[in-house]
Amino acid sequence: MTIGTFYGVGVGPGDPELLTLKACRVLREVDVVFTSAQERSGRSLALEIASPHLAVGREVVPLPFSHTFEAVEEGSAHRENAARVLEVLRRPASAAFLTLGDPMTYSTFTYLVTALRGLEPAAPIQVVPGITSYSTAAAASLTPLAEGNESLAVVSAAQGTGPLAAALDAVDNVVVMKSYRRAAEVCDLLETRGLGQRTVFAGDCSRPEAFVLRDLGAVRRLPRRYMSLFLVKQDRRP
Repeated sequence: MTIGTFYGVGVGPGDPELLTLKACRVLREVDVVFTSAQERSGRSLALEIASPHLAVGREVVPLPFSHTFEAVEEGSAHRENAARVLEVLRRPASAAFLTLGDPMTYSTFTYLVTALRGLEPAAPIQVVPGITSYSTAAAASLTPLAEGNESLAVVSAAQGTGPLAAALDAVDNVVVMKSYRRAAEVCDLLETRGLGQRTVFAGDCSRPEAFVLRDLGAVRRLPRRYMSLFLVKQDRRP
């Protein structure tokens, strides 16, 4: 059976100009574009970012996902959406799935691929890397992510600050992602470690409303920002 190629396309952090040349070409050439849509509003920020690069009249299919750890573990939405993708690939047709940032970094795409492989192990899959939010935040704040012999860790604070505490014990510099519900807890830990003056908080990277803060007190006063992260640079020199 002939089957089309499935692409995971990273659309970057927010600025449509930060898509790679390859991402733009793939989005012009594929037959169908899939995107993850918010359950309530149906909005897809990834689609809004990519839309200037889509061919006129391109078929766009929103896929509903529940972005909770329980939903990921249960997996029914990923299996159902993988079946919808496979139906398109078997036309045959090529398809792309849009992801914020990079498809291989905290992305729904990786779970979707696992489900798709379960249905059709031979499905051809390619990934087009995207610019990450933390590289964009580093650029905006002129904060080197790592220099010389320094080490770098990327951790999630979605389920608490345990991973951050472990990373601070082990590496020089840390990126803290998925912190929007735990921002105050992250601030508490960083202040306890004396890192308040060595931390950058960035939100809505590369979008018109983008901002950078170096004051954890100001971070505490902000409303929750989904698209936000911390960059922490320790001075571990003896």
